[in-house]
Amino acid sequence: MSSVTGEEVKAAMIAADITHVDHHDCSLCGYMTKYWRQGEQLYFDRGCDCSWGGSSPAAWSDAADWINMQRDPSWNSKLKAAFGLVPTPSERG
Repeated sequence: MSSVTGEEVKAAMIAADITHVDHHDCSLCGYMTKYWRQGEQLYFDRGCDCSWGGSSPAAWSDAADWINMQRDPSWNSKLKAAFGLVPTPSERG
């Protein structure tokens, strides 16, 4: 698994015209939290106000760190694909 940078995530989301990537559902109400992109800005939507609520700016490196921390190769690949990152030849197998 190769690591990705925040700039790579940004470029991939913009190139693929991806506007959001689901993160996890709220443990209290089930609302799906997500990263979302508006232009060249990234935000994290924390949800429904029952826990943290609302959206806030996020660093592109936050999304890259989330991808890079995944140790399960299949989950790492799924996250990369969700952000529009094309697998490298070594990751394709």
